[in-house]
Amino acid sequence: MLTISIPDEIDKQLSSITNNKKEFIISAIKQKIFLQKSPVTDEKLAKEYADSIKENNQITKDFAHADNENWNDY
Repeated sequence: MLTISIPDEIDKQLSSITNNKKEFIISAIKQKIFLQKSPVTDEKLAKEYADSIKENNQITKDFAHADNENWNDY
């Protein structure tokens, strides 16, 4: 177990956004550890962007008929 002290100003800000400070802090630490273990690289971002373009194009294609069908409503 680890006991920490945080500055009063941070404690006030934390209190204003959550009723469960302990769980919030644990979640924030877990998120920070995850980000440290798997850093985002330019290559990773480029791949995710390319993948999202494919997905977006497929969604656009799938809904093209519905978009055209309802166009006169505007």
